Amino acid sequence: MRSTKIKIGFACAVSGVVALMLATWAGASGTAAAVGSGTASATKSVCGAGTGKKATGTPIKIGGIDMLIPGVDFTTVGKVAKAYFDCVNDNGGINGHPINYILYTEQLNPAQEAALARKLIEKDKVVGIVGNTSFAECGTNSKYYTSKGFVVIGAGVQAECYSTPAFAETNMGPRYSNIGAAQALSAYADGGVVQLGKQKGVQVKVFPTHLPVTDATSQLIQMYQFAGDGGGILIDFTPDTAPAFMKAAIAQGIVNKVKWGSSTPIANTFMAGQFPEFDGHLWINQEFSNVDPKVGPDTALMFQILKKYAPKIAPQAFSQMGFMDGKFATNALMSINGAITAASYNAAVKALKNQKTDMLCKPWYVGNLAYHIPNNTDITVDYSKGNVVVKEKCFAIAPVDKSISQTRAWEKKFGLNTGG
Repeated sequence: MRSTKIKIGFACAVSGVVALMLATWAGASGTAAAVGSGTASATKSVCGAGTGKKATGTPIKIGGIDMLIPGVDFTTVGKVAKAYFDCVNDNGGINGHPINYILYTEQLNPAQEAALARKLIEKDKVVGIVGNTSFAECGTNSKYYTSKGFVVIGAGVQAECYSTPAFAETNMGPRYSNIGAAQALSAYADGGVVQLGKQKGVQVKVFPTHLPVTDATSQLIQMYQFAGDGGGILIDFTPDTAPAFMKAAIAQGIVNKVKWGSSTPIANTFMAGQFPEFDGHLWINQEFSNVDPKVGPDTALMFQILKKYAPKIAPQAFSQMGFMDGKFATNALMSINGAITAASYNAAVKALKNQKTDMLCKPWYVGNLAYHIPNNTDITVDYSKGNVVVKEKCFAIAPVDKSISQTRAWEKKFGLNTGG
């Protein structure tokens, strides 16, 4: 790697979203009347049984909790999971039973998060929890979920989402996504950035970031002054927050002076179209496949589902998370022989392995493990003329943390993702 006289400025959002600075070397539109119907094949993905007939039996209750605070809206994940379930319900449901998805929002309040989890399980009587995304809900409820025998299929942010048996996330989260972005630039993020920086002889400085951001320009200037020309900036913000920093970079004339990296959330055509100045300057770690219906049958189906069941939601990384949350939960439900209960559903979730989808580099799984990091291989993308283009094909996230090495040992030992 280049000279060790490199510096890394690391801006970390106080409320949980991370923004980093690195100094380093450098749709489908098909809308057939029965979306998701037919028979699944190597070239076609269907919703559930694909019957094209509405399910009319007794509903199966599934719940979810998403964070919604000023500047950050994670409800997209739950809404797309619901859209997937709606498609399943229009295609026979689960042996004729529709899925009734109950989605609650929380405002980064631990007491509220705890109360909602208990409401879903004890009052609403859901058999499973799917689509959770929050800065803090994993930490608040992990012990409770474990005590009840629940394994949440969701999209994680904080450490507990990847270090407890209660969560199996379809994304790899900001920590590991930023490892990938940093690998592309030769540094890493959120504690891991510091670790990798030490390994590579790179100086790292942390810049706390409060949300919602009120003065992106001042913080960006501070980070740029630390990194200097030829350095880099790695941002880890949602599409709600990242534009403030990107606009500031354009206004300050520093887009071409540093290298830019990012975690997954801004890897979509909406952002690419808004910021053509960044074309050719980005190393975005994309935790999933590129958001393009030509990628494969699951991605094509996602575009169709969004158009029919969630037309206000654009295809993006959060949409992919919600789609996979819904797909894998449905696969677990469909694998159950006999009564569908909380016990049988969560046992079916633990039994999931070799779950293939064109949205991931490797098959997804859960397993009866101490923690789950099934998504640990991804790609790097960039902007180009309003599109998101692949810059680096599937690569393994660096095992900066021992948890990644242990995860890959489990994968090999138990054959969890050997399906292709």
